Amino acid sequence: MKIVKLVLIYLLLGGCTTSNKIYDQDGEEALLIECGASVSFSVCHDRAKEECPNGYKVLSEDAGFNRKEIRVRCKNA
Repeated sequence: MKIVKLVLIYLLLGGCTTSNKIYDQDGEEALLIECGASVSFSVCHDRAKEECPNGYKVLSEDAGFNRKEIRVRCKNA
């Protein structure tokens, strides 16, 4: 039972990622991928790989108090 509680807390606090379409300073489409603060940037990059099957270019990486985020631009086929 203790393990189940720990897994639920992990999923609620850090295991989730979100992806939102944004536009960079040049007006080009990019993605903002946000991850929990307790996970590594590799979780964000895994989401970027899902969103950009042909690869992606990292525009920025930021770590804040309650989340990590990367901005990426997907490569075209």
